[in-house]
Amino acid sequence: MNKSKALTHFTTIIIAALTLLLSCTSAPDAALDQKPADLLSEKEMVGILIDVHITESALSLKNFNRDSSLVLYAYYKDEIFKEHHVTEQQFKDSYDYYSKHSDELNHIYEIVVDSISIKEASGKLN
Repeated sequence: MNKSKALTHFTTIIIAALTLLLSCTSAPDAALDQKPADLLSEKEMVGILIDVHITESALSLKNFNRDSSLVLYAYYKDEIFKEHHVTEQQFKDSYDYYSKHSDELNHIYEIVVDSISIKEASGKLN
């Protein structure tokens, strides 16, 4: 399997697992309606998640040892948040909110998957 197909396969597995995991969660109705004050828009979430998943996939293909991968991922994750002008807490709070709204999260991930596929097809993942 070449790098491109491995990246697509890995990304698809991650997204499917996250969708399955998140669709199984339940919360009280009142908690579902609690939007964080600094909720990221779906468009902002898409941009961040694209960068996060591409970074995770790229690091997984490099065969670094686990400790090195974790250090590198932490560095790149911080850079992604800086690039998108968000804090890690803001991202986490927004992700938690969307994970309780599976239709919205599924929509976000449909766009993420399509965007990564387009980048891959156009050769912009390298």
